[in-house]
Amino acid sequence: MSISGALQTAITGLNGQSTAIGFISDNVANATTNGYKKVESRFSTLVTQSSAQANTHSPGGALNQPFFANNAQGAIQQVSSTTSIAVSGGGFIPVSKKIGIDDTTGLPEFETTSYYTRVGDFIQNEDGYLVNSSGYFLRGYALTEDTATGALTMSGTATEVRVSNLLDSPVATSQIEYSANLPANVLDNAGTLPATLAANSIQVFDSLGNARTLDLVWSRTAANNWELTINTLDDTGATLTFGPAAVTFGDLGGVVGAGVPGTIGTITSGGGLTAPATQADGENAAMTFAVDFFADGTTQNLTLDLGAFNTTIGTTQFAGTSLALNDFSQNGVPRGNFKSLAIDTNGQVSVTFDNGNVRPFYQLQLAKFRDPTELDRVDGNAFLETPGSGSAVMTDVGGSGVGNLVSAAIEQSNVDIAEEFSKMIVAQRAYSANARLITVADELLQETINIRR
Repeated sequence: MSISGALQTAITGLNGQSTAIGFISDNVANATTNGYKKVESRFSTLVTQSSAQANTHSPGGALNQPFFANNAQGAIQQVSSTTSIAVSGGGFIPVSKKIGIDDTTGLPEFETTSYYTRVGDFIQNEDGYLVNSSGYFLRGYALTEDTATGALTMSGTATEVRVSNLLDSPVATSQIEYSANLPANVLDNAGTLPATLAANSIQVFDSLGNARTLDLVWSRTAANNWELTINTLDDTGATLTFGPAAVTFGDLGGVVGAGVPGTIGTITSGGGLTAPATQADGENAAMTFAVDFFADGTTQNLTLDLGAFNTTIGTTQFAGTSLALNDFSQNGVPRGNFKSLAIDTNGQVSVTFDNGNVRPFYQLQLAKFRDPTELDRVDGNAFLETPGSGSAVMTDVGGSGVGNLVSAAIEQSNVDIAEEFSKMIVAQRAYSANARLITVADELLQETINIRR
């Protein structure tokens, strides 16, 4: 091995250690960059000639190649933003990159290239898109809700997540739940029957979201016998009256007939209140009626659910002189205004409206790769797939290989400052040692030159 060979070997050491210092510098600079994945040095030897059989070895030096720790988890930090997400696991968030503005719509145009990131600090921009701090747009699958069943269907193609729905359509009331104990001993002021109770009022909603009031009036006509009347107003101010319908309750002495004492035994239709066709034990004790709030012949069908026949579920009649109301609710909602946007741990992007409705609009999936350390890096902490990484496989949140989402959170850099400084000290000393070897080789060369003197 010549002295010049030793000199060249030391130079490769200098190059390798200076590269390591560069990696460390990049890591330290991004120690507080959300979602940043550190770069590590992986040294390998360069061999020009080495043979145990021939008992020879010629040093070739060292090569420093970067190892991208894209699969190393960073710490997760909770934040106040409900549209921020962090991945706990090996998945990547699919995103798009903006390339311009469409002159016709004024909305962004996007590259066809697929990008992936771990930076989940998304916020809603002025156009309704969710964009992270690096300028990448979140991608997801639009959801369509079946109005009859409430089932959600996910679109087959991912698109940029954009929520511009600022109003929620009203839902007309169709179901009213009523649960109370009617006083079995109530009488009128003269101590006789019938005895009429004060009205129970509930607010319901028509098809346009207008609030309407229904007044339910109970009258005790005889022992275990009651009549129900429902009053409301239409748009003209005219009173609409339904009933009375007769409701009887079971009696231990058998005055009314077989039945569980204090529970609904029978319902008889009357005045537009229609009793259920079958009234067996445990079946729904519900009456239906149709209301024309607009006085134009358009009816709204309502169901008043009193509980179940011959059970204590719902409306009962037990001892007392005043009505005890337990539950009075309905399923309609008025028009809703946009209140907030959130991404949950299942990856659903949902809007909360001020009428109480929460509607999901998009479903997120995460990408997994065969070898994420082989992904190419681009500006803004984003990644591109390569032949080495394999193609992205889109997987449901929580699925194999992608991990879970943490809502209202961000993933921090996976850089450990203490570890980087320790590596820097080692690289610095190794650089100094290689520099010393160059000095020694230079001195040896000088001595060789001096032999001729």
